[in-house]
Amino acid sequence: MIIYKYGKDVFEPQKSAYTNQEATTKLSASETKILQFLIDNSGEIISREKLLEIGWPDKVVVPNSLNVAIANLRKAFKSKNEIIITIKGAGFTIANNTFIQQQFQPEVVIDNEQHNQEQLQSTDHNGDNNTVGTDANNTKQTSTAHSLPTMAKIGYGICLTAMFAWVMLWASSWQSPPCVTVNTQKICGNIELLNLQKLPQNLSGKSTVYIDTNGKMYEKI
Repeated sequence: MIIYKYGKDVFEPQKSAYTNQEATTKLSASETKILQFLIDNSGEIISREKLLEIGWPDKVVVPNSLNVAIANLRKAFKSKNEIIITIKGAGFTIANNTFIQQQFQPEVVIDNEQHNQEQLQSTDHNGDNNTVGTDANNTKQTSTAHSLPTMAKIGYGICLTAMFAWVMLWASSWQSPPCVTVNTQKICGNIELLNLQKLPQNLSGKSTVYIDTNGKMYEKI
């Protein structure tokens, strides 16, 4: 199962859900596909046409459907509306390193009630033979003793996963400012102010273009 984390927020594509500190928002199938595609292609500007194709495959929908989907996603983000950035005249993007992908196996839940019933049935079945019953109890005790190290390993694995996720979140916080790539050209800074029509045409692609708070672009080699 794959999930995506942004700070304490969690996006679960399999459940079509986005969870923040306040609530969990149920997403539509189209909204889920659009958000996951933007995350998987972080740092790239995705055109409106491509997102319409991703969100509604093999369907013809009005262009405003994408506007509604983006608006609903931003509502799910609450105060983090900057997650999906609009690039005027080009499309939408999510900056590099915004989300961290994690993959894990769902926890196995043991039905204690059913397990107890099975134990009782086993005891009743062997009740007439004390020796056999004693052996069965010893076997159960041995099984329980062996299960303890297994549970310890599972707990240890969960702790390691949590520590790794924390380290990744800490490391990603230093990878700022946010950046996108346009035709092999890396652009960083206030990318929400990016105007592709004003992007210099003589860029080599080996340097980085920075956008300040006023939307002005500077090339830094």
